[in-house]
Amino acid sequence: MLSCFHQSEHFPFLGISDSYSLSDFRCRTTFYTALTRLLMVDLGEDEDEFENFMLPLTVSFETVLQIFSNNFKQEDVKRMLIGLARDLRGIAFALNTKTSYTMLFDWMYPYYTRAVEQWYGEPACTTPILKLMAELMQNRSQRLNFDVSSPNGILLFREASKMICTYGNQILSLGSLSKDQIYPMKLKGISICYSALKSALCGNYVSFGVFKLYGDNHFDNVLQAFVKMLLSVSHSDLLQYRKLSQSYYPLLECLTQDHMSFVTNLEPPVLLYVLTSVSEGLSTLDTVVSSSCCTSLDYIVTYLFKHIAKEGRKPLRCREAAQAGQRLLHFMQQNPEVLQQMMSVLMNTIVFEDCRNQWSVSRPLLGLILLNAKYFSELRASLINSQPLPKQEVLAQCFRNLMEGVEQNLSVKNRDRFTQNLSVFRRDVAEALRSDGSTEPCSLDMMS
Repeated sequence: MLSCFHQSEHFPFLGISDSYSLSDFRCRTTFYTALTRLLMVDLGEDEDEFENFMLPLTVSFETVLQIFSNNFKQEDVKRMLIGLARDLRGIAFALNTKTSYTMLFDWMYPYYTRAVEQWYGEPACTTPILKLMAELMQNRSQRLNFDVSSPNGILLFREASKMICTYGNQILSLGSLSKDQIYPMKLKGISICYSALKSALCGNYVSFGVFKLYGDNHFDNVLQAFVKMLLSVSHSDLLQYRKLSQSYYPLLECLTQDHMSFVTNLEPPVLLYVLTSVSEGLSTLDTVVSSSCCTSLDYIVTYLFKHIAKEGRKPLRCREAAQAGQRLLHFMQQNPEVLQQMMSVLMNTIVFEDCRNQWSVSRPLLGLILLNAKYFSELRASLINSQPLPKQEVLAQCFRNLMEGVEQNLSVKNRDRFTQNLSVFRRDVAEALRSDGSTEPCSLDMMS
C-alpha cells in the first residue's frame, strides 16, 4: 500500500520541521508526481485504493481546517499548508484521466480561500496555493470533461473565481512596491491567476453563458478582478516580466476570441490600456507574446469589420450585439490613432525586421488595411517617397501586387490570398531596399 510509505516518519521532508527551509518544500511536488504515477499504473476506477493513498493528506487537510477554526501558531500552520498545497499539486499534475481527476476533485471540494486572505502578502505561502489552483484548472488530456449530469466544471470555476477575486482584492491593498519587491510580492501571483483564468476560458468545460442566465456573478466578478489587477500593472512591467507577459497575452487572446461583449463593455480608458498593451506587444521579440497580440488584434478587427458590414440590417433579436459593436466602433472613431499605430507597427515588422511569425502578422493586417484604407495609402506613399527615384516604381509595383486579387472581405479564402501575397511582397521589398550605399532604411511610423 503506497499510503503507508509517504508520511513524515519515512520521509522527513514531508513534515513541518523548521530544519527544512520553505524552498526545500518544492521537492514535495516532484515526489508526489512520481508517487501518483506509480499509483496510476493499477488504479483504474478503484476509489478505495485512491482514498487509502490520500489518507496522510486527508489527516493534514483536516488538521489545517481545524486549526483555521481555532487559534493557531502561524508558522506551523503555514508550513503545513504550503506542504499540503505542493503535495496536492504534484498529485493533480499526474492525474491525466477523467476518472482519476474526478476522484481528486471529490476529495478536495470545496476549497478554502482563507489562507489567501490571511497571508496574501507572503508569496512563500500564496504562490503554492495559487499554483495548485492553476494546475487544477488545466484540462490536459480532456480530464475535466465531466459527465453531462455533473456540475463539477462550474463548481471548479466558481471556487477558482473566489480565490482569484480574494487574492486580487487583497494584493491591491499592498500599495506601491519597490522594484525588487514588485515581482515576488505582486506580479508573480497575478501571472498565476491569469494563467489559471486562461485555462478555464479555453478549457471547454464551463458554459459561461449559464452564469448570466441564472444570475450567478462569479464570472463577472473574476473578469472585474482581472481588470483591477491589470490596471495596477504598468505596460513596461507587462513586457519586462516574461512569465507575466506569457500569461496575460494568451488570456487576452481567449477573451477577444470568445468574450468580445466583455471587451466592448470596458470603460474607454481601460479599453485604451488593453489596446495599447497589444500595440506594444506586437513589436516584442518574444514570438509567443507577439503572436498572441496578432491573434487578439485579429479578433478585434474582425469583430469591428463584421459589425460595420452588417450595420443597419441587424434584426431586433441581435440588438444587444449591435450595441456592443457600436460601442467599439465609436471608441475607434474617437481614437483612430490606436489602429493606425498598430498597422504601422505591423508594416514596419514586415518591411524592415526579421519577422519570425509572418503568418500571424498577416491575419490582422488585412483587416487593418480594409478598415483604414486611407492611412494605408499614406504609409505606402511614405515608404515609396523615402526612396531614390529608381526604386520608387519598383516599390509601387510591390504594393500593387500585395493587394492583387484581394477582395473587400475577411473570408478565409481572401485571408489566405493576402497571406500569400504578403510573403511575396516581403521578399520583393527586401530586394528593392537592399542597401546600395545611396540611402538609409526609413521607418513607417507616422504617429510621432
